[in-house]
Amino acid sequence: MITTYSDFRQKLKGYLDEVFKSNSPLFVTRTKGENIVVLSESDYESIMETFYLLKSPKNAKRLQQAIAQYEQGKGKAKELIAE
Repeated sequence: MITTYSDFRQKLKGYLDEVFKSNSPLFVTRTKGENIVVLSESDYESIMETFYLLKSPKNAKRLQQAIAQYEQGKGKAKELIAE
């Protein structure tokens, strides 16, 4: 979604509800100053967790290898242990 700053101000509640409901970012364009992006808190936390996990080159390599193995059909389903 993309909107102007003026439109965002006028329809703030509707835009925020839509960002939350759709899990999609809202890009707000401004004529003066830098544009902004509005995200739900859960989307923001997910992005930050991904950044944290990929910050370590060793961990990033391990995750990429695991993804490649999964895509090759080498993944195994496991039951979670409920406490």
